[in-house]
Amino acid sequence: MTRTDPGRVVRLNDLLGMPVEAADGRKLGHVNDVRLAPGRAVQGPRSELMIDGLIVADRHAGSLLGYDRRAEQGPWLVRAAVRLLHRNAGYVGWDSVRQITWGEDAKVVLTVDRLDDLGMP
Repeated sequence: MTRTDPGRVVRLNDLLGMPVEAADGRKLGHVNDVRLAPGRAVQGPRSELMIDGLIVADRHAGSLLGYDRRAEQGPWLVRAAVRLLHRNAGYVGWDSVRQITWGEDAKVVLTVDRLDDLGMP
């Protein structure tokens, strides 16, 4: 699996907004948000964060701000608006990313043909 070009430094911001293709070549949307999980390395009081998966949506609706994880997150009106904006969003685990192409033809290619449901509470 190729995730980056050797010697190229990339940031999380470079991944956001990239087009996402299914294994069969269909366009699934764009990287809208990233879910992070604690890594194994701990440096001082902080552990490293690793990409756990990608939130893919058919349009750039912005970050979920954690509203996809807990039903009691924030005011109900904001929660309802975030859910409405992201109603067509899906999730794909990082282990399902086959390739990331950087540069002019930037895209994320998956090993799967569909996204998982976000399961927003």
